[in-house]
This record gives sequence, structure tokens and C-alpha cells, in this order.
Amino acid sequence: MYDIRILTDMDAAYEFYHTYSAATPDEIRDQSELLPGGMPPALRLMPVSQGTIDYWFAGETRMTLGAFFGDKLVGIASGSVSSERKVGYLSYICVAHDHRRLGLATDLCDRLEETLAARPEVEKLEAVFYNPVQLPWYIPHGSGDYHPCLPGVDKSSGLYLFLKNRNWRDFATQNCYYRRMADYADKPNIAATRQRLLSEGIELTLYDPSKHHGLPELFDNINNPGWKAHVLAHLDLPIVVAVALNADGLVVGYTGPLSVSGTPGRGNFCGIGVRTEYRGRGIGKPVFCEMCARHRDGGADFMSLYTGEDNPARNIYESAGFRIARSFSDMRKALKKE
Repeated sequence: MYDIRILTDMDAAYEFYHTYSAATPDEIRDQSELLPGGMPPALRLMPVSQGTIDYWFAGETRMTLGAFFGDKLVGIASGSVSSERKVGYLSYICVAHDHRRLGLATDLCDRLEETLAARPEVEKLEAVFYNPVQLPWYIPHGSGDYHPCLPGVDKSSGLYLFLKNRNWRDFATQNCYYRRMADYADKPNIAATRQRLLSEGIELTLYDPSKHHGLPELFDNINNPGWKAHVLAHLDLPIVVAVALNADGLVVGYTGPLSVSGTPGRGNFCGIGVRTEYRGRGIGKPVFCEMCARHRDGGADFMSLYTGEDNPARNIYESAGFRIARSFSDMRKALKKE
């Protein structure tokens, strides 16, 4: 009934994605914030360029299958491969509305899993934030705000149960936090915490390499090379830091770099961290709040981020007025290879 084969027509992929997965900001504004029972509306992806579609679905490390009914493309399943992590990622799967509940999603997923598993470097399959294919999605509150990637499988989606019934297993929960910035204000205790820290020789300020030292080493201390690479590549942007004045300006905490992108404007940053030997002194919360205030004053309309369900940093975000917009599951499927 269906012809499933490697998809090479990226123009057709572009049209399919924008027909069945993407929404416009106006369509999102028409959605209510929550459906009866407290469930969010169905996840909708953002429109993207033809170049982005090409990056997602074509190339040596991409595996993209198309399902055709006659000459019409009616389904796509796509994944990517990381030789470094020895993982095959599930990136995207969608079936045209009038071809659903006919077993096509199962057939597409079967073929995609087989194709990924056939790569000799792939030892497991995952749906997780490490995937280089980053699908942007609208936050379900009605104003067109968004998050630039899916950190896993939407727990409120049909895909989540579909994968669980295919022996995919949850191994972590990622919560996406969100808040609008126009009304952001520090809670009264933040000023008191900043004053206490200053009395202890710790000042909150913007990073100045002529006055401060130890920023690269901070990332070694907290063992996060990914954040290190990103932050050090953007030292031209503001970075909020906590520095130890009695240690010649040693950077003991950070968040940033700060920038605003998109419409509406998203306040961006890459992580928040405190040196291990300075933890337990209440540094992280005022560092994060300083960033929020600067994003508010710098023109950011909103901020969004994700973090693990069990990450203590969620307490910082929640205390600053961030709320969970969606919850995602990081999922994995073991492979049996001879």
C-alpha cells in the first residue's frame, strides 16, 4: 500500500513539515493555555527555512525515510547518528492526518530503527537533547513565545505512549521552564543575600577579563566542557559573574552569555554554575536573578530553559517565577547486536 524509501526530495520534506507539523504565530495565539483537565494543547513546531530542513533531513549522518501513497509524500521518519556517542537519535516522525491509524507510523518506525541499528557505530537508540537536530516549538500560552529545541519526547503526546509500547524506556525527565519578563522583579530576600555575600567578599558583576580570572577553570571545576566551549566563544557578550574579592577577582559563579534573539525576543544564556568549593553559600540564586533583571531591561520578552526533574537548580528557577510549560522524557531503546 505504501512505498517507504530513503527521502531525497527536500522540497517535498519542507512542504510536508509545514503542512502537518508547523504552526504560525497566529494559529498559536488562537490556542487556549490549557485544555480541560489541565493538559496543554498539542505541541506545535515552528516554521523553519529550507536550509534548516536540508540540515535536519539530509547528509551523511542523517537517516530520513519517506512514505509515499502513489506520488504523494504521506509520512516521514528521520534520525541522526553520533559516532562519538555511539547513538542513533530519533529526530522526527509524522504521518499525514488522513493516513493515520493504518499502521504507517509503525512501519516507518520499524524501518528507521532498523536503518539506524545497521550502522556499525550505533549501540543504542535515544530521543534526547544531545541530538544535533533541534526542533523549535511554541510554548502553549498563546503569544508565540517558543523554545529552540525539544529536550526529549513530549509526555503529553501520542508519540510518548507509542514509543513506550515499542520497548523505548524513560531514563530522565526534562522540564521546560518559562516566564515572561516584563513584570520580573527580584524578591525582597535577594537584596539581602547580595548584601550578605558582599560582606563575605563576593560581588556580583559583569565579567571583565582585565579584572577577573578563573572563568575557563570554573567550567573544569564543574566538569562541563560544553558550556565552556560556548561561553568562551562569546566573551564579547555580557556574562554575569560572582567574584571573590579576597581572591583577586576569582570567578566563583557565572551565568550567561546574555543575548536576545527572535520575535518575540527570547533572553538567551548558557547554563548557571558555582565552583564546588563555594557552594552552599547562596550564590546561584542572586546570580540567576541578576541575569533575569538584565534581560528584562535589555529587551527580552521572555525566557525559557530546560532542566532535569531532579536538578536542584529548579528551585532557583521556580523562586524567580518560572513555571513548567511542558515535561519531556529522555527515552532510550537498547539494541541487541551480535
